[in-house]
Amino acid sequence: MKKLAVVCLFALVLCASSVFADPGRGSATQCYLWANNASSPIGTPYSPSAIYSYNAASRAGGNTVTRTGTGQYTVTCKGVGGGSAWGPGGHVQVTAYGAENANYCKVVSWATGGADFSVTVRCYNPGGALADARFDLSFIW
Repeated sequence: MKKLAVVCLFALVLCASSVFADPGRGSATQCYLWANNASSPIGTPYSPSAIYSYNAASRAGGNTVTRTGTGQYTVTCKGVGGGSAWGPGGHVQVTAYGAENANYCKVVSWATGGADFSVTVRCYNPGGALADARFDLSFIW
């Protein structure tokens, strides 16, 4: 019984060692943007304000925002996906922008497994109904 416990403990230590750990990409901002056009035409991507937009793969440009319905958006950052063999990763933050209302936004889902990073954002009014809103978004890996 003691031998089995020692073998199991050794196996756990071996599997937890850095040799088997995901090497990761290091912590770095991959993209950020200010989605400055809350009521863009549905289904038509636009490039957010270049002054408040960054993309680690292409520096200038590479980020698009597509309004898919009232208060619903898809953000794409070209070239900064590339999830590891361990699956998708990263950290996404979104915040409604503007003092004119009390809208709020939430990340619904994001994908990093392909070449591009994409995220679905939904924004709501204070009553909880979907509402168009400007927002800031940041993706860090």
